[in-house]
Amino acid sequence: MAANEPVQKYYEALIASYDILTDAVGKANERGLKVTRQFVSDVAKGQREALELGKRLAADPTDIGQYYTAVLEATTAAQGRALTFTQAAYEEALGASSDARKTVEKLVEANKETAQAAVEVARTWATTNPVADVFRKGAEAFAPGANTKNTAKKAEKAAV
Repeated sequence: MAANEPVQKYYEALIASYDILTDAVGKANERGLKVTRQFVSDVAKGQREALELGKRLAADPTDIGQYYTAVLEATTAAQGRALTFTQAAYEEALGASSDARKTVEKLVEANKETAQAAVEVARTWATTNPVADVFRKGAEAFAPGANTKNTAKKAEKAAV
C-alpha cells in the first residue's frame, strides 16, 4: 500500500485541479445564464410595452396628449430596462473577473501539488523499478562527454 501512496496523491491532485476547473466553468455558465435570462425578460417586456403602446394609440388616434404621454412612458421604461441590464451585466463581469483570479490562484496551487506528487511518483518508480537503473546507466553512457572520458581512459591504458 505504501508504494501506491505517491500515485494516489498524484491522482488526487489531478482530480482537485479538474474539480477547480469544473467549478469555474459552472460559475461562468450560471453568470451567463443569469445575464441571458434578464436579457430575454427585458426583450419580452419591451415587446409587450410596444404592443400596449400600439393598442393605446389605435384606440384613439386623434388624442395627441395621450400619444405624447404613452410614447414618453414607453421610452422611459425602455431606458430604465437598458440601464438595469447594463448594470447587471457589468456586475456579472466584475464578479467573473474576481472568480477568474481566484480560480487561477487555486489552479496554481493545485498544479504545484500535482507537480510535487508527480516528482514523488517518479522518484518512487526510479527506486523500485530495476529497469530504471539500467535505463539510467544506458542514458549516461550515451550522454555527451561520456565517450570522451572513456576514450581518454582507454588512451591512457594503451599508453602505459
